[in-house]
Order: sequence, then C-alpha cells, then structure tokens
Amino acid sequence: MRSRIRRVIPKKIIGINISEQKRGIIADIAKSENAEAFFFGGEVTGQQVGYLCGFKGFEKSEKEGENITDECLIFSGIDGRSLDPILKKLREKGAAVELKAIVTAHNQSWNVGELIKELRREHIHMNGGDVGEK
Repeated sequence: MRSRIRRVIPKKIIGINISEQKRGIIADIAKSENAEAFFFGGEVTGQQVGYLCGFKGFEKSEKEGENITDECLIFSGIDGRSLDPILKKLREKGAAVELKAIVTAHNQSWNVGELIKELRREHIHMNGGDVGEK
C-alpha cells in the first residue's frame, strides 16, 4: 500500500495595494492566527499567485502587470473554516478588504492582475454595483 504524504502549506495572508493603516492590523491578525503577512504594491500584478505564495515550481516573471490599484487579500494555507474568524476580526478592526481569494489549484497559476480583475467582476456581479459601493 502506498501512502501519500501531504505537505502542510504555510499560512500566509498576502496583501496587494493595502493601505499602511490596514497593514498593521492585518499583520497582527495574521500573527494571532499563526500566519505570516506579506504586502505588495501593484508592481506584482504580472506575477503568478503561486510565486507570491512561495510554491515550488513558480518563478519570478519578467512580465509587467497592469496598473491595478484595487486592494486585495490572498489567503494561502488557510481553509474556509479558519477564514471566517479572520474576516470577522478584519471587519471589527476596520481593516476589511472587499476583494479576497483563497489560493486554489485552479488560481495559483493565474497572474495577480487576472485574479484581481476576476474578483472585481465577481464582486460587481454579487453586489450589483462597483467595487467600493455599499
């Protein structure tokens, strides 16, 4: 019988275009959840999600991404059950971010710009308005 060894994916919260005010709050919440927080600006929109997460098999791309300014959080190694308390803490502390994604086998090969555009489309569809509208 063959056994399969599954590697544990380190818990990471990756912030794109996150304001300085929210960065400290997000970093504190990440630490309380035994996760690491990493923050980037729009310069990473051409990079694959898997690369930002530090997954094997992904390398830095020389492609320039699009100029995207939306705030986005990407959760890696964090399952849905663990995500709910994190999102609650973000709302309570005034650091909620509208565009969020959990890294999956499907989206890890997407570049960050593609992911953010898809999240924006989904947000608009689900909320019947533009990102940022309430």
